[in-house]
Amino acid sequence: MKKISLLFLASTVGLIANTQALHVNLDIYANKSFLNKTFELTQTGEINIKVPTYINLKDIRYKIDKQCQVDKSLLSNVKKEIDPNMENLREQRAKKVLEIKVLKAKGSLFKTLSLEKVEDMSKIDKISLYLSKNLIENLTHIANLQKEIIKIDKKLKETNSINEEYKILKTVYTCNSTQKELKISYPQEGIKYTPYYNISANISNKSVTIEKKATLFYRGVENYQNIDLNIYSYRYNQNVAPQYFYPEYLGQKREVLYAQKAMAMKMDTMKESAMNSPIVQHEELATKSVYKIKEAKLKSGEKNLLHVDKEIVDASFKTTIDAYGSNKAYLEAIFKSKKEYSEAYANFFLNQNPIASRYMEKIQKNRETKLYFGEDEHIQIKKELIKTLDEKTFFGDKKISTQNWEYTITNTKPYNTKIEFITRVPVSKDGDIKVKTLAQPKFDSQNAEGKTIWKFNLNPKTNKKIIFGFEVSNSK
Repeated sequence: MKKISLLFLASTVGLIANTQALHVNLDIYANKSFLNKTFELTQTGEINIKVPTYINLKDIRYKIDKQCQVDKSLLSNVKKEIDPNMENLREQRAKKVLEIKVLKAKGSLFKTLSLEKVEDMSKIDKISLYLSKNLIENLTHIANLQKEIIKIDKKLKETNSINEEYKILKTVYTCNSTQKELKISYPQEGIKYTPYYNISANISNKSVTIEKKATLFYRGVENYQNIDLNIYSYRYNQNVAPQYFYPEYLGQKREVLYAQKAMAMKMDTMKESAMNSPIVQHEELATKSVYKIKEAKLKSGEKNLLHVDKEIVDASFKTTIDAYGSNKAYLEAIFKSKKEYSEAYANFFLNQNPIASRYMEKIQKNRETKLYFGEDEHIQIKKELIKTLDEKTFFGDKKISTQNWEYTITNTKPYNTKIEFITRVPVSKDGDIKVKTLAQPKFDSQNAEGKTIWKFNLNPKTNKKIIFGFEVSNSK
């Protein structure tokens, strides 16, 4: 009998639900997130875990050792669990609200008391002192109770941040041996990952610091004290294959079928559309990159601040003058990053002083990047019109329009500055209209779009004059 009981007990132990995960990590893509939980397996058993109410069996993915197999997966109906602390907190709050009402009524009663019929001055003084003392005590007590209510409201909010509704996923498995692992994965909604950057330029050290941070908002059925975050640099299901190939027939419209197929692809894409200092690792995958943040804390209903990355790169600096636009000078940093950074909003700093907050385009790895750090007020530009003239040739077969300006660039800094002066000439697409650039000194480069550039170094407390203009002749 004892042997039978022991055998029964041993088999029962094997079937006890194992709900404590060995390891939990969250995969965060630009448009989707997946929660992964890894469990240690016995030879036979079951695992019961809470999952969000939107999860269906088709959403569940299993990764299991070859010597084991998942025999059954069951998903319960929606369950609701109210935290036992909630009711207690609500009772405490109601009690303190009632106390405040009583104290306010008591204070109102004191205010209605009249001393008109009291003739003894000594008694009036004593009564006044008593009333004043009690009114002060009342107000102090009310203020303290209001502070306690604020604390209770905060606890209620924290307790209520975890979703009360959930489902239970039951996984039954068998293994040929022990100490094997099973990973359960499912989509995790309620994740909002918002990266941003602090970009700091240091002219003295000739460097740029790229500090990547992010806020991570999470709402789920559990809080996590030690969760690993994998932050991928791309969208889930985005551009996984080349576009459909279709023939191009001259003189014929593209078949409607292809147009519909392209629209369907576009619609699918649209549909997909303060933490302690954890350990952060950056890894290059075969075609993408990922940041791995170890042992992070994730609390439902709260924004968590992540310190994702920091890189200091060598940079060169120059001042760019847009004579074609605002006619102002702007500080430009040129560098190559060893990592790739996705587009996001960035805060820009120059020598630790805030400059601007604006959207930053994607930074490519090992490619020359140019970033601007605001107006350089120590480079002054003066523009004067020298000539503007419209005239005809002697025989009247050609109209000539001439415009000319003189620019004076002054460096008020105490050190040498590299300058790039950019202006623009009109571009003619008509054979009868010719454009001639007038420049002194001669420019360093000019492209087909009319972008004309001078490059030079300007010594401290000195200036440089550039005469620039153009002559447009029309033979029509």
